[in-house]
Amino acid sequence: MSSPARDAQKETSHEYSGTSSDRRSLLFRLLLPATGGSAVALLDLSASGTPDILHAIGPLPLALQKAATGKIILSSEQNRNGDTPFSCPLPDDFSLIGYPVPTSSSDGKSGLFLVALCPPGGRFSATAGRALQDVAGELANETADYPGKSSLPDREESLRVLHQFIERTGKLSRRAVFSLIHLNLDHLSLINDRYGWDTADLILAEMIRRLRAVLPEGCFLSSIGGGHFMVLTPPGTTAVTTRSLVNAILQISSTPVSLDMGAIPFSISAGWSVYPQDAGDANQLILAARAALTEANRTGGGHERRANAELTNTYAITSNLEKDLLKAVEDDALFLKWMPIVDTASQKIVGHEALLRWTRPGHGEVAPNLFIRYAEEVGMIEALDSWSLRNACLAALRWPTPLRVCVNVSPVWLVNERLAPLVDTVLTETGLPPGRLQVELSECRPFGPSDIAFRELSRVRALGVRLAIDDFGAGYSSLERLRIYPLDQIKLDRAFVQYLGEDMRADEIMYAILSLARSLNITCCAKGVETEHQMALLDANGCEEVQGYLLGAPVRDSHVPHLAQA
Repeated sequence: MSSPARDAQKETSHEYSGTSSDRRSLLFRLLLPATGGSAVALLDLSASGTPDILHAIGPLPLALQKAATGKIILSSEQNRNGDTPFSCPLPDDFSLIGYPVPTSSSDGKSGLFLVALCPPGGRFSATAGRALQDVAGELANETADYPGKSSLPDREESLRVLHQFIERTGKLSRRAVFSLIHLNLDHLSLINDRYGWDTADLILAEMIRRLRAVLPEGCFLSSIGGGHFMVLTPPGTTAVTTRSLVNAILQISSTPVSLDMGAIPFSISAGWSVYPQDAGDANQLILAARAALTEANRTGGGHERRANAELTNTYAITSNLEKDLLKAVEDDALFLKWMPIVDTASQKIVGHEALLRWTRPGHGEVAPNLFIRYAEEVGMIEALDSWSLRNACLAALRWPTPLRVCVNVSPVWLVNERLAPLVDTVLTETGLPPGRLQVELSECRPFGPSDIAFRELSRVRALGVRLAIDDFGAGYSSLERLRIYPLDQIKLDRAFVQYLGEDMRADEIMYAILSLARSLNITCCAKGVETEHQMALLDANGCEEVQGYLLGAPVRDSHVPHLAQA
């Protein structure tokens, strides 16, 4: 039996492939809270008319096993309207609602009924009938002639229908639009690990049931593997309407899934694209929605994003990025640019910051925030940091003047307690004096447990290396970090510097930070200095060092022009 939870480990084209007894038990456990009843049962009334209970969960009334009850159920089912469930009272004031299990036989009747029962004084939920209908459809796979058929269309069918939607839209007299919504159950692998595949399957089944309940008529829903789903809205659905639908879809996770082990919360992320506004063909429409979903997932899940040209282009660039980036590290294809750091009082260069850069074959120079962020997400940042630190120290040894070299590293090294060993190894291998190296950690990244981070930073500082917090004021708990960690310098984020002299509040914040740093015996370096007025204000208020385009742009050759001025 295929499992949608296992698809998170190995993608397949189908979501379900029949309903085993174990699977049926999971479905019934889910159906019980979904209906609000006290018991759920699968009955066979095809023989004598006396209910034969094939599977059940919850306490069943004795009347359910009598021939008279079977006649009541059959009569109520014959009088039901369309696809709606049937309902009937039972002896002892029990209530019953049910739905026939579909069959592929010629007469269309299987004699199987899925029912939920409610005790005297109880009430079924508003969605009980729809829940019964959905699970009855799942159970129908047991008797189907082709048990491998998925309960939802697969990737191949999705693509075929998508082409049909595009063709239909093009034939309309008034040019209409429709949307492709790419959904995923957030953190499916974590759910698998914590609760097991069977429970993850149960959550996915409930997600599908809730999705069907909120999708309007004419929508197409399919499973594309690994807890991912595709929704196509009917031609004529505007972007405004789609956004409302997407928000309604995200709301279906506001109520946890009730299981025997308790209530399990879950969340959904969505990325969506509109045809033809966001893409002109099926493949590009899928790519655009996937790019939007990737961006929604980046924020931690439970969010939605609509596609745009920038997101789609970024996603296309990052395709196969990991492979190319690994090759760049192995082939020594990365390089450093250097930004001068200037002493405010003497106007002399006192150091250089190493800026990691990469020219990707076939794409040109990749924006550093893009490939560095990607490296952090896929676990490659340590390889990049090691390369930067080693090559920056080697380059500094060739400088005619023994200036300070500043290198950014990811705080992930702190959590693993491997920063001090890395720095020690690099200093030993290169022979760079420890006092010339300044290790900088971005304020915009979490440092992990404070006791571990303090211990590791203390080890680095004990080597004689300087420590700095980069992008100060732009990220996490800046003041708390000043209190806890052994720092030599803070580097003011350019967001403060760019408004100096123009925004009184920015001026006051900068004055307060500089005063605080002096009282803690920590030096300040202001980033992003671009005007003489900014430079003058920083100098007048005691900011010891500055860097920015006013003082020199980053250059690849560390020997010119900055060192010529040293």
